[in-house]
Amino acid sequence: MNFCIRCGNRLESDLKFCTQCGAPVSAPTPPDAAGMRSTQPGVAEPVPQTQLMAAPEPPRATEWQTSPVAPVQQNAAATNNGCLRTALIALSVLALVVVLGVGGLVYVGYKMKQRATAILHKAEEGATALTGPTPSTQPATGPDGKPESPADPQRGLAGVLGDLAKMLNRGNGSSDEDGDPVESVSDRNPVPPCSEAPFPPQSGARIPLQEGTVITTAWGIKYEDVESRIALEAGTPLNFTMSNATGAYKLDNGQEALPSAYKQTVCNADMVSAGTYITVWGEHLPHLIHGVTRLRVSDKSFNEVKSSGKTNFEYLDFLHAGDAEKPVHDAGLLTRVEPQDVPYPMIVNDERITLPAIHLAGVFESTGKDPRPKKWRPNHAAVDLYVVDDPLDPLVLLWKEKDPAFHDGKFRVEVVKIDFKTARPVNTVEKQLTEQKRAVTYGIYFDFNKDTIKPESEPVLKQIVQAMTDNPAWKLTVEGHTDNIGGDAYNLDLSKRRAAAVKEALVTRYHITPDRLSTDGFGASRPVESNDTLEGRARNRRVELTRE
Repeated sequence: MNFCIRCGNRLESDLKFCTQCGAPVSAPTPPDAAGMRSTQPGVAEPVPQTQLMAAPEPPRATEWQTSPVAPVQQNAAATNNGCLRTALIALSVLALVVVLGVGGLVYVGYKMKQRATAILHKAEEGATALTGPTPSTQPATGPDGKPESPADPQRGLAGVLGDLAKMLNRGNGSSDEDGDPVESVSDRNPVPPCSEAPFPPQSGARIPLQEGTVITTAWGIKYEDVESRIALEAGTPLNFTMSNATGAYKLDNGQEALPSAYKQTVCNADMVSAGTYITVWGEHLPHLIHGVTRLRVSDKSFNEVKSSGKTNFEYLDFLHAGDAEKPVHDAGLLTRVEPQDVPYPMIVNDERITLPAIHLAGVFESTGKDPRPKKWRPNHAAVDLYVVDDPLDPLVLLWKEKDPAFHDGKFRVEVVKIDFKTARPVNTVEKQLTEQKRAVTYGIYFDFNKDTIKPESEPVLKQIVQAMTDNPAWKLTVEGHTDNIGGDAYNLDLSKRRAAAVKEALVTRYHITPDRLSTDGFGASRPVESNDTLEGRARNRRVELTRE
């Protein structure tokens, strides 16, 4: 009986293959000295037990023990080696992927750190612009600027991540935070001087722009009105210079901007031909900007309006950028609204008069490269411009650009009071008290929400002193009046305190007898004009004098 040496299956005689595993079966050979027949690889036939017991020596290794088995072991080793190589290659690839992934994360982290640093730097600039003691405390470069919203340090991680996301999205053309790359300018940049050009003679002008002229403007912004005083200095054959003083006021974000003072120079040649108008002031602006006019339009623009009833016009503003500014241009076609002049009420030398004005209107858009985020750019902004109808001095009385992006749509710059030197100055206080027993004065100025009298109030205080000196029998009552911004109780108290401050100044500084003066305050209860308009509120902020 034979057995398969591969699987051990009992083999029938005369079979050539194992019925269990299919291994070939060879014919038996004579047994060797070891008691085993050599077979073909895979099949062995055992020797009878009697022969094994009679064998005098242990069996030797036979061919089937090496030939059929060794190749199987070698194939397994080769297979294991192949698997090991495959595993090593896979591990190498995985290690490379991990290294690349870690490197990518490090790079992304580095770029995010740069973005975060930029955001923090931007926030620091915003904080400096809001809290510093210099004019950079103001949005953009003055109360007429359209400020960038300052970063809120209390927003926490969500706000910072939001800023990071917005900055990472830049460059794909889809973010409202994007601004065009625009070169900054600052007061450190060298500015070429003006070319020589004569300034129009002012002796015959309705409102002469000459040394000593003071233009008081009111700025309409989100929360309140802001007044600035622009005083002209002596001119030269090249240019004339003006200074601007603005008191404290509330920014659009509710914080308080500190008082500021600046100087600017305008070229005489630009007053002749420039088509761009500017109202903005600022610490970091160049002291001279070519190609613009201030306070008035150019002769060229005025003549175009007079001849054709329209003119292409541009308004120049600036976006605050740290210790520099980025120019912003809005432009459009202005067309005359009424064919004739319109009467424009104005306080000139402390008297209420009307000036003949040309009313222009149009729609302005952002032009050229604009550094402002897209959401802050005007979208068909409605513009109104009122100009004194005087070729010698076409003074701008009102510039209004209405767009939700600009101080909630309340942005306007309006002249509310003008003072200039005359050949024969008239004491308007004494004149009014003599003729009407009541004098209305607009030239006594106070600090924001305070009863502190500003130095520029001295001319009117001196008129009051002169009137009382010339009329020693007069006894006057000083009355304070306010607009309706703020609560009634607050305005009433403020008006009383301001009237008392005027009396104190007259008594302590000018030695008026105290019993000749009494005080009262009426808050916003006695307006002389509507409080619904900026100019009306400006004229309601006043001091009145009555005599017994």
